[in-house]
Amino acid sequence: MEEVAAQTGNDLVADLNPATNLQESGLDSLGLAMVVGRMDETLGYSPFHDGSCGELPHTLAELISLYRHADDDR
Repeated sequence: MEEVAAQTGNDLVADLNPATNLQESGLDSLGLAMVVGRMDETLGYSPFHDGSCGELPHTLAELISLYRHADDDR
């Protein structure tokens, strides 16, 4: 997230933690999409690919959990 923030000229909130709301993280929608794209690329899969992820994540913890559960299902 820090790399994406630097590339997009955004400032992350000072207290970025698992409970941080993604919309209040300091990244705009493009930045969040870039983070998701990098996670997909790094991990080799996307929990969003088949649409089975259900509700979109709201917090950093929910985003991480979504990838963890998708990995369990692989």
